Amino acid sequence: MKILSINNNNIKSNKHHSLKSSQAFKGSYMLDLATKGLQMCDKYPMIGVAVTDSAATDIPRTIFDLVKTGVPAAMETMRREFSGLFVNCLMPSFIVLAVAKLLNKPIIANKYPNVDLSSSWANSESINKFVNTFKESRSVVQSDFGREVTETYFRKLLTGLNGRDGDKWVEFSTKLGSEKMDQVVKILSDAALDESIDKKSLKQLISKASSIITDSTHAGEILSYNIEKGVKFGSNISELLRDSVDIVKNLSKTSKNIDLDIFARRANKLVNAKSLLGLAIILPLAMSVQSINRAITRHKYKQKGAPIYKDFEKGNTFTELNTSQKAKFFSQKLLAAGSMISLALLSMMKKPSLSMFQFKGMFPTVDQCRWIATGTFVSRMFASEDPNELRESTVRDMASFAGLYFLGDYAGKATASIIEKAKPDVKLLNRLGKSDSSSPILHRIGDWIKNTTLKSFDEVLPKDKNMRSICQLASLGFSIISLGVLLPAYNRHVTEKKVALAKKKESQIQNVDSNSKRFIIELKRDKSLAQGGIYEAVAQNCFK
Repeated sequence: MKILSINNNNIKSNKHHSLKSSQAFKGSYMLDLATKGLQMCDKYPMIGVAVTDSAATDIPRTIFDLVKTGVPAAMETMRREFSGLFVNCLMPSFIVLAVAKLLNKPIIANKYPNVDLSSSWANSESINKFVNTFKESRSVVQSDFGREVTETYFRKLLTGLNGRDGDKWVEFSTKLGSEKMDQVVKILSDAALDESIDKKSLKQLISKASSIITDSTHAGEILSYNIEKGVKFGSNISELLRDSVDIVKNLSKTSKNIDLDIFARRANKLVNAKSLLGLAIILPLAMSVQSINRAITRHKYKQKGAPIYKDFEKGNTFTELNTSQKAKFFSQKLLAAGSMISLALLSMMKKPSLSMFQFKGMFPTVDQCRWIATGTFVSRMFASEDPNELRESTVRDMASFAGLYFLGDYAGKATASIIEKAKPDVKLLNRLGKSDSSSPILHRIGDWIKNTTLKSFDEVLPKDKNMRSICQLASLGFSIISLGVLLPAYNRHVTEKKVALAKKKESQIQNVDSNSKRFIIELKRDKSLAQGGIYEAVAQNCFK
């Protein structure tokens, strides 16, 4: 019996161990799966933006309004949120591409017939850097074009370029070494000189060169050619390589005696013109979406007002405002819009400049997104039809702006900071701040907010990619809970509370009116009731 008992214990122990191993395997498998998905979102930003925004706000808010308020509210929320994703994030670059196609001929092709910069995403900073580097390379080689000039150009471009890895700068040419540097230069030169190469193969070559650099340096998101002065280059390594190849390919289509300064001026003119004109089209479009959305609701349900009330389709809306109330309501809109604009300017932490409006990729930059989002949110405030809707819009959109443009990032950085403290061998953050453990607490907090960023998936070591995923999931989870669940729940709770209070006051007024009517009837029957009594003044007014 004793032997049997021991065997049973062993069986139980093995089963328990097997269960724990199975659970650990499942957990690890799910994290690996999440990492692959998040890396895919990083690789294809359009997918990443659509998935993140849909999961964090669009879908949760639509479901919440459907359950809590009804179909009209859910449909308007769905149109509002998904149109915001499409117009603010996905559409702008396509509009800018179309504008660039129209402007390329008068600005570029009239001078350089074979050059097409309409699909180039290089901004002014990049164009000036590339053209000056190419000019230096031609002087060194004593030739206008060719493989020797091109290889010299890419070598010069990478020499002196630094990337931030954690708390230190890494000089790319030194870290790569001669063998890997030669490999990267050859790949980029092949990409630039091969006129028959298709777009897919071109992307693969540039991606290969970028991977060699980031795998060797663990840096690529924060770049600088002048670390002594702390001047950051405005592009990451993949954008820099993409644009540097694109500029050389276009330069090779010009005449040999081209004046590079004139080329740079015209290229910069195209960048500014397409960006400003594109934004001039996007902003009014983004600001008109909510008015269109409300018009659709009004047409479908034949009701005025906001569908934020239960039984909206049955006529349950806010009481129409009188003239004085409308004037007060408009002043409230101005205050809300001013608060939104102030928040946007504060989040930028710098003076507006022309470079802030320049596109440098298939998606708007963070600063451009802030401007477009600000215009969209302000227009929603002005489209509000009653004080409850204005309050909901102000709270929702200001919280959304904060969550999307810095609070969500803080959640990811906070998670990374905790992981780094628990696992000192894991590197998840790049730090540009100068404070240390002996610095005042406010300086350290300021550095953490302004000068600390999450490393990209390409920058972290392969063993740390799952940890990087946890940071991204923390940021996404924070956005889902705060912006997708708690925020709409808070807004609707306050609205319902205000509606209940208004109904209570209305009921009290109706009761008073009812009592007054009964008193007047009694007075008409027997006027002596008011003589010398407390109701005499009322009676006199009634019979004037």
